[in-house]
Amino acid sequence: MQRRLAEFLRKRWLRRAVLALSALYVGSLLVVMGLFRFVGERWWASAVALYLPRFVFLLPLPFLLGALFAIGHRRAFWALLGGGGLLGFVLMGLVLPWSTGVNRSAPVIRVLSYNVNSCYGGAENVAEVIDKYSPDIVFLQELGPAEPIVAVLRSRYPTVRADTQFLVATRFPITSSYDPEKVHYNGRLRSPRWTQQVMDTPLGPIAFYNVHPLSPREGFYALRGNGLKHEILSGRLFTGANKDVLQQNSGLRALQVEDFTDAAKAETLPVVIAGDTNLPGLSYVLNHSLAGYQDGFAKAGWGLGYTFPTTRAPLFPAWMRIDRMFATAQLRFAHFEVGSSKVSDHDCIVADLQRAE
Repeated sequence: MQRRLAEFLRKRWLRRAVLALSALYVGSLLVVMGLFRFVGERWWASAVALYLPRFVFLLPLPFLLGALFAIGHRRAFWALLGGGGLLGFVLMGLVLPWSTGVNRSAPVIRVLSYNVNSCYGGAENVAEVIDKYSPDIVFLQELGPAEPIVAVLRSRYPTVRADTQFLVATRFPITSSYDPEKVHYNGRLRSPRWTQQVMDTPLGPIAFYNVHPLSPREGFYALRGNGLKHEILSGRLFTGANKDVLQQNSGLRALQVEDFTDAAKAETLPVVIAGDTNLPGLSYVLNHSLAGYQDGFAKAGWGLGYTFPTTRAPLFPAWMRIDRMFATAQLRFAHFEVGSSKVSDHDCIVADLQRAE
C-alpha cells in the first residue's frame, strides 16, 4: 500500500512539474517578446538578446512536448504545441505565404538592396548576384573602394552614383538627390548614414532612401571586454560593466533611424526605404520609428527571411533579418525575396513594387 501511494505521489509530482515548466516556458516567451518590443535597445541586456539566434528560444519546446505526451496529458500537449509553437515562430519572425493581390497588367519596378561588405567578394561577383535578379534600381551599402563596382555597373545601368558607403544604380532618371547634415550625438557630429534620391519611374516620382544605421558590433565588443569567458567568470558580463558603450551605440543607431524617418515623413511623394537597418525583428526602434511603413517581407515574402550572417556554419548560415525594405501606402509590394549568395556576409533583398489601387 505504501509503495503504491509513493508511486502515485511521484507521478503526481512529475505531472505537476511538467505542467508548471510548460506554463513557465510559455510565460517566458511572452516576457521575452514584451522586452524586445517595448524595451529593446533601451536596456543593455535586452539590446544584446535582440541580436542572438532566435532558435534557442524554441529548444525547450520538443522536450516539454515529449514530457507532456509521456505523462498522457493530451490537452496540455496540444495547448503547448499551439500556443508555445505560435509564440516561438512569431519570435523568430516567421511569415506565412499569402496572396499579394498583384495586378498583372500594371507597371512594376524591381528594387534590389545589398550590403556588399566592402566588396571583399569582388566587384564582378557582386555584379553577378545583381544580374541574377535584373533589378531596375540597385542600392548598395558598405561599399568600400567604389571604383571597381562603379565601373562594372556602368556597363549595365545608365546612371550610377557612389557617395561614401552608398551606391545607387538605376535605369530611371534621378531628378534630385539629398545628402543630409550630420547629427549631433553626445557632443559630437556623427554621420546620419543615409542618402535620398528622387527618381522618375513608371510608377511616377518616388523618393528612395538608402540607409545603413550604425552596426551594434562596437557595443558588443565593448561588452565582451577582456574575453567572454573572463567577463562571465568575473560576473562583469551580468552586471553590464561595459554597458555604457553598448547603450551609446544603440542610442546613436536609434537617432540615425529617427533622422531618416523624420525626413521621409516630410515627403509629399511615395517613399521607399531600403538597406541594412541593423534592426532585428521585434526591435523597439524598428516598431517605434518605422511602424507607419509597409514592411516588404511581411507583405509579400514568406519564411524567416534571415539575411545575416551568411558566412557561418552551412547548416545554420543566418539568424537575423536586418536587411529590409519599406514603402508608404501609395505603393504595394507585389513580390519580395531574399537572394542567396556567399559574396557578402549579407544576402541581398529584392522587391517588386506597384502603385496601390
